Amino acid sequence: MLVMFTISAAILARAATQHATVELISRQTSVKPGSHVQLGVHFMLEKGWHIYWINPGDSGQPPSFKWHLPSGFSAGEIQWPRPERLQPNKELVDYGYGDEILLPLTIHTPPGISNGASVEFGAEAKWLVCREVCIPEQTNLHLKLPVSSAASVDQQHAQLFEKTYKLIPKPLPSGWKTSFASTKDEFILTIRASKPITQAEFFPLDPGQIDNPAPQKVQPTPQGARITMKKSDLLLKPISTLRGVLVMPGDPAYQIEAPARQPIQ
Repeated sequence: MLVMFTISAAILARAATQHATVELISRQTSVKPGSHVQLGVHFMLEKGWHIYWINPGDSGQPPSFKWHLPSGFSAGEIQWPRPERLQPNKELVDYGYGDEILLPLTIHTPPGISNGASVEFGAEAKWLVCREVCIPEQTNLHLKLPVSSAASVDQQHAQLFEKTYKLIPKPLPSGWKTSFASTKDEFILTIRASKPITQAEFFPLDPGQIDNPAPQKVQPTPQGARITMKKSDLLLKPISTLRGVLVMPGDPAYQIEAPARQPIQ
């Protein structure tokens, strides 16, 4: 994939680059002392262009952020919504997002800040936006919020945050179990659930383990499913845990950390 090394930059709460509009937004209208603030970097992409998930797949790289926060504040990890499968050709599959996506995180707020003051959050954002070519873009985003003991939800952004939180992978339901077995050429991921699973797709968190373009074979069982995946040619040694995200139609996405053992019967 051809990469064009041109960079766009701005210093704003919202920035327009060559193929995206990016903004730093808050779920709250103000900062409450000792509470948390939910921020998010909102990407609105030109039609046909995409950015990448934390595991980009066969090409690309995920967005990265360097945070500039007031004294005593700290940033949690980005919460990555479940990705889409992007296939630019038969040989490559990428994992990422098209159209628009919010990448949220939690900012931890100290108790000793004064009502009536204001605080400013800054983020240096870098990302790769791709279609037939990939273009590195970057911007500096800033957001200023007042400090108040009566912080409330910002109705302008509430729906976007709620929609995004539904796409964040959740822990497996209580009672569900996973494991995987390894053959010479394949991984067999076994999911023991409370129901048969007829459709599912596994998105690996760790690159270089599965052959991304190869079809995944889903075999329903009375209490779940077995998913057979071709190993990557890049995998040179055994793995002890198969980590990723399980996506099923009509269900939340689930976090998977399957230990290596014989499949559950």
